[in-house]
Amino acid sequence: MEGAFGYKTAKHTYGRFDFDFFGGGGGLLAVTEIEYLGRSLNQRAYDVGRAAGEALESIMRHGAAKGNLGSGNTLHQFANVALNALNAGFTDAATFTFNLVATNEEPALGQLKFFGVRIVDLISAQLTERSTQLGLSDHDVAPWLTRTKIALQERKDRLVDDFEHGMHGSERLKKDNVVNAVINQSNSPGAVAQVGAGTFSQTVFTQQQHQLIEVIDQTLSSQEFLALNPDQQQGFRDIADVVKAEAARPTPDTGKLQRWGKTLVTFSTDVGLKVASSTIAQVLLKIFGA
Repeated sequence: MEGAFGYKTAKHTYGRFDFDFFGGGGGLLAVTEIEYLGRSLNQRAYDVGRAAGEALESIMRHGAAKGNLGSGNTLHQFANVALNALNAGFTDAATFTFNLVATNEEPALGQLKFFGVRIVDLISAQLTERSTQLGLSDHDVAPWLTRTKIALQERKDRLVDDFEHGMHGSERLKKDNVVNAVINQSNSPGAVAQVGAGTFSQTVFTQQQHQLIEVIDQTLSSQEFLALNPDQQQGFRDIADVVKAEAARPTPDTGKLQRWGKTLVTFSTDVGLKVASSTIAQVLLKIFGA
């Protein structure tokens, strides 16, 4: 029979309860499951927008302290943060979606597509607001803002296309009970550090929060870090500031700490911070479990 949004549904009875299911190539999905997915993705979208705003604020604080807030370099850093936030937020949402419903087809695909539209809008709103506070002329900001929004849209479209075709980065989608952050550990290149999802321990966090801040600060003074180019150094600082802010709280936003912690590990790996990616991931492993 036809159900909501035109999807085929089937009626199943378990005990005293009747459930409608959506039909699709990936099997039957309970309506309640899809509703839960929609609620979760909606909240995750707002989390991505807030996190992006905080990262942009961090760039502004650093720029103001150095006296170069109103510069093209600030806009360049803004664009990098925006794209990193989109990548991290969408990747996390795609992993969550596939782990929940074990399919990349409708109606789950439609939910994720809408999520992508929302985070592009939310990140763009943060960029628009902050870029008007830099003291730059509209002649400089307007074309940059247009180009950055187009870049966000194109990146979102590519990520959706990857998910629709069963890809997660360069690998096939697979269901797992943990979120994997691939890192090149100093003693085991290509090893996989499993940062557990949904197993946050407040007790372990209290024991490890200062250690997490310490390993990040140690990275900032390491030879590995000093060997990076200025843009790579600033990119690490921007993400690290968000992680450290959560780590400094008595009770952190666990979802935000997990997402941005994973982003920090991935970024460290991408720019060649082998020791940092390993040590930071090891602390996160203790906090979130595996």
